[in-house]
Amino acid sequence: MNEELKAIARSLVWWKSPEEVDFYYLVRRVMDRGTPEMVRTIREGYGEAVFRVALKGAEPGNFSERSWNYWHLVLGLRPTPPLPQRAAPPSSHVSSEIRRASTNPARPVAAARPDP
Repeated sequence: MNEELKAIARSLVWWKSPEEVDFYYLVRRVMDRGTPEMVRTIREGYGEAVFRVALKGAEPGNFSERSWNYWHLVLGLRPTPPLPQRAAPPSSHVSSEIRRASTNPARPVAAARPDP
């Protein structure tokens, strides 16, 4: 990783050392949160193809909806696929609480949660 990329990594992935940052993760961070200068550094150093590869490898949380749509438009990747989403694991605790509250007419669902 050259010094320019290390500086970008320190700026956008401050919780890791630049050596620990995966290149494509860094590219995705630049695409989502970087400045135009950071995008230019990636494009000039590695070409436009890295942006396509980064999009293909996107994981939930890598992109905002706005940047996801923007990059698909800019790169001519139409139609834009749905933004990667996290799958919420089923929670037996929550569902049983809701089930219990909804089956007890004296305790409506809204009352199942304590007041803040």
